[in-house]
Amino acid sequence: LVSLSSARASSTAPPLVEVFVDDLPVKVPVGTSVLQACAEAGVEIPRFCYHERLSVAGNCRMCLVEVIGSPKPVAACAMPVMNGWKILTDSDKSRKAREGVMEFLLM
Repeated sequence: LVSLSSARASSTAPPLVEVFVDDLPVKVPVGTSVLQACAEAGVEIPRFCYHERLSVAGNCRMCLVEVIGSPKPVAACAMPVMNGWKILTDSDKSRKAREGVMEFLLM
């Protein structure tokens, strides 16, 4: 039997989506950013402009990661996850994108 309190709790809990961060499955609420999902998986993404208490600017582009099936790297701070996404945080594509951003910032 399901108690009334558990029925209420389950009806108010946000739906979860499953994503894979460097092949590690993680379940997060709908609307979670790629950056937050990676943090939940214990993976640190470099960033300059993101702070959890501020609105998302996504200007620095240091948090670029590869999402399988996406033609270009995505800004992890500004992109909400979708169910089934495979996110690669340390792939050649991700590293080269971050190196390009850093080179641009240092010129």
